[in-house]
Amino acid sequence: MIRNRLLIIPGVITLMFMMACSRAFDPDIRTGSHPHLTDGLPEVMLSAIAFLDEQDQPVIDVDVDIVYGSLIYRERDGVFKSSVTIQTDVLRVIDASEEEFTRVENLREVIEVSERSASITDSGEMFAYRERIRVSPGKYLVIVQVTDGNSDKSSRRRANVTVFEPDTNEPNLTHIKVLGPDRDDRTRDFPLTTYTIPGAVDTMTFEYQVIRPVDSAPLAVRMRLLQIESDTTPPRPMAGVTPTTGSLAYRGINYNSTETLESQERILEQETGTITIEYRTARPPRGAYRFEVEVVDAGGRGEVLLYKARDFSSMSNNFPNVISSRELAKPLVYLMRRSEYRDIMAIEDRDSLKHAIDRFWLSNIGDKEQASRVIRKYYERVEEANKQFSNFKEGWMTDMGMVYVLFGPPWYVERSLDTMVWIYGYNRQDPRRVFYFRRTRMASDTRPFEHYILQRHSGYHSVEYEQIQRWLTGTILTRPI
Repeated sequence: MIRNRLLIIPGVITLMFMMACSRAFDPDIRTGSHPHLTDGLPEVMLSAIAFLDEQDQPVIDVDVDIVYGSLIYRERDGVFKSSVTIQTDVLRVIDASEEEFTRVENLREVIEVSERSASITDSGEMFAYRERIRVSPGKYLVIVQVTDGNSDKSSRRRANVTVFEPDTNEPNLTHIKVLGPDRDDRTRDFPLTTYTIPGAVDTMTFEYQVIRPVDSAPLAVRMRLLQIESDTTPPRPMAGVTPTTGSLAYRGINYNSTETLESQERILEQETGTITIEYRTARPPRGAYRFEVEVVDAGGRGEVLLYKARDFSSMSNNFPNVISSRELAKPLVYLMRRSEYRDIMAIEDRDSLKHAIDRFWLSNIGDKEQASRVIRKYYERVEEANKQFSNFKEGWMTDMGMVYVLFGPPWYVERSLDTMVWIYGYNRQDPRRVFYFRRTRMASDTRPFEHYILQRHSGYHSVEYEQIQRWLTGTILTRPI
């Protein structure tokens, strides 16, 4: 087979409104991995995609990312050390029910981690493990287990992969890889395994392969970058009105409403064999997005033959951390009066904004050392909320993130089918210390996140006010709730 590589940099930007309900839950739409945070367990993200290698042989590219701060470290002679054992099993489906498998590959790798700075123990940065595994056509289950060498605790992730037959008379299309520039070497790209894309990734490359047989009619490859309508605003006050069913705040994200930001079409007439296409574009602003590819019969009736897509959300520049003045200012919405918040967010100069943030904290708390401790505690909560509750927007901006930032982790959690209850105290019947969240969106293979809405009521007004005063006076350090 003949191999071709095309690099596409969009030059046409189209602004139009379109409906995409028919693709809302298509299994050909991938979303990337989403954190599964459990105390004491390694935090692992997995991507497994079938491609053809340089010899046109089918392979599965397995990309694993592990968060440094999710590991257990031991300090020795000023060095913090950890290790992980990564076991990768590739199982081939051998029956139509997809319940029987045969193992075709088993890999084991031990990675040592060491760092002199204690900051690694809570770092949100990730390190990577990559494998390219040659397989034959068929359906596969890829299972990756990561075991922390110090705690002996494990996290397991899995992915279903379909590997198509390369020597066929029918066109084919792989799933889409998402790549970003390497921080240390910008001439290289690395796979982005997650649904959430931090703002530090300033450019994105979508890579996929089209297989066009020699005797095939011309094919049109249509590429679109869509913005999906989503709620990007901070939550309402706890004593406010609960969002109504059907509202964007309630649904969180509306897959039936999209806007085309970029579009390109490539006609394949001369190229045959394996054609690798790279679509490179700037990372879009904060929001929810979909990059989709259609392969269309260009020589006939224009029928869509193949479709693949990759959903993602674009986050703030230092996500999940908050570092810049703008990132530090935004979460103050929970502590400021509405007019205060409007005024501080209107400041455009970074230094002036930073001074305004400092003045806010010091004018309320007074003591500089105490203020410093309160500030550290507040933004640690914000960053932890980003790690725990992010979906189509930063975690601190969700209802659960709001309660977490103000009140901290719940003492007890109760779960039912569509309800989660956070309890802050020993009295389950005290309405001032019990928060009910209703699930409006369930996680699935095609939607990696859930969406919960706080059931607001007027009784929370005094609770919220008292908690805000603890933050503004510094008593949060001695009386957290």
